[in-house]
Amino acid sequence: MHKLPPASLYRLRLLSEAGPCVYPMTAYMRRLEVLGLVAATGRTEPDKDSVEYEITHAGQAELEERYGPLPQQPFDD
Repeated sequence: MHKLPPASLYRLRLLSEAGPCVYPMTAYMRRLEVLGLVAATGRTEPDKDSVEYEITHAGQAELEERYGPLPQQPFDD
């Protein structure tokens, strides 16, 4: 289990429940990406300096370790 700030955990939960979302490129999102908990989908919004991210299997496992089993969401690999 990684030490993550509440804002990062909130983003992970949103990605888990809602699917890919666009977020500004911040240190929080970059750290989640470096840890392998989220991945950029390739969609960007350059005018807003934002990138679309999706949760990875490692991110799902992180949430399950913290909060127990989550509702099953289909993964497209």
